[in-house]
Amino acid sequence: MKPVRFQPLIVIAVFSLLSWARSPLAPEGTLPTQLRLSWSGPPKTTMTVVWQTALPTEKSVVEYGASDGLDQRAEGRRVSYPYETGIIHEAVLEGLEPGQRYSYRVGDPKGGFSTPSFFETAPSGDKDFLFTAFGDHGVGETSKTNVDLVLSENPAFHLILGDLSYANGNQPVWDRWFDQLEPLSRRIPVMPTLGNHENEQVDGTPIGYVAYLTRLALPPPESRYSFDYGEARFVAFNSHQFSDPEQMDWFTSTLKSARLDKKVRWLIVFQHHPLYSSNVGRLNNQPLIDAVRSVLDTYQVDLVFAGHNHNYERSYPLKGATVAQSGPGPYRKSSGVVFTISGGGGKSLYEFVEEQPAITAYRESSPHYLRVRVTKKELQVEAVRTLDRTVADSFTILEP
Repeated sequence: MKPVRFQPLIVIAVFSLLSWARSPLAPEGTLPTQLRLSWSGPPKTTMTVVWQTALPTEKSVVEYGASDGLDQRAEGRRVSYPYETGIIHEAVLEGLEPGQRYSYRVGDPKGGFSTPSFFETAPSGDKDFLFTAFGDHGVGETSKTNVDLVLSENPAFHLILGDLSYANGNQPVWDRWFDQLEPLSRRIPVMPTLGNHENEQVDGTPIGYVAYLTRLALPPPESRYSFDYGEARFVAFNSHQFSDPEQMDWFTSTLKSARLDKKVRWLIVFQHHPLYSSNVGRLNNQPLIDAVRSVLDTYQVDLVFAGHNHNYERSYPLKGATVAQSGPGPYRKSSGVVFTISGGGGKSLYEFVEEQPAITAYRESSPHYLRVRVTKKELQVEAVRTLDRTVADSFTILEP
């Protein structure tokens, strides 16, 4: 019997593939999992990557490059908190080109790398874009389906309107949630805001937001922040601590600076708790209304997205407590603030009171996500049902 001979090029290719995926001497538990993209810096020129390994690695590395190349390298760092369930790595890629697609992988030369993925930086100028959002996500079949549906939209980014994992102190739930989110978050930047379920306790000991703040990388100070994409400014407000004077000062100055910035055409606030609601046992939040309502009017916020109530409810444009423009729209940008609740990300649903309030344009208790198209002349918001991808509600805000 003749010995089997391998072609040299085939042997080289096989060994190259093995060494590319992982060193054969690497210990178990060093391959990256739970990849997630976000912006902690300017979306046009930076991208932040966070991942986890079961065991420590010598380095935290991102290899990346334009298109399909991996010719650049960024060193990351380990971040930690007392109740962590693994090794959390974080790296910031800087000096990127606007509107460019980049390939990347994360890991360690000895411990192994993730399979390649890609992301896109924010474009320059006023190009049209689409983003998605939902709140009250959790872990489960509906939650997973919403991840898949949002990914199929190929959004520029995704907002989570608070109550992300529902770990409630049980830290391994965060791992299951990030595993569930990874098909989306390894390719699309995910930008959340704090909900009440992110304020955790472990064995009766309050740990606050430490898990959220460590496992995610967001613009400083992270518990609240803003970022620009195209001609829209997005402001993440911590509605769980709306009475904090320091945050209210920040919120007011952030909205004011947005309205003084001629590059900002659209101003969108996203938070967890809604101001207005017709849920059973969760009617209008008067303390929150008293704290922020006049600020939203003063600086002519276009949209406020919230979660907390596990359903969909949307107001007409409001000035104070008055409906400024009724009917199906389209609505004029100057008419008032439109308040939209999107808490159908995956958790069990809530019921409405029987009588629909006069300020409510539409409401429906069903799992869903939001699809938002942004152009120079209009914002178009659609609530898409998870069950069959039909549009439950849509409205448009037009430039004057």
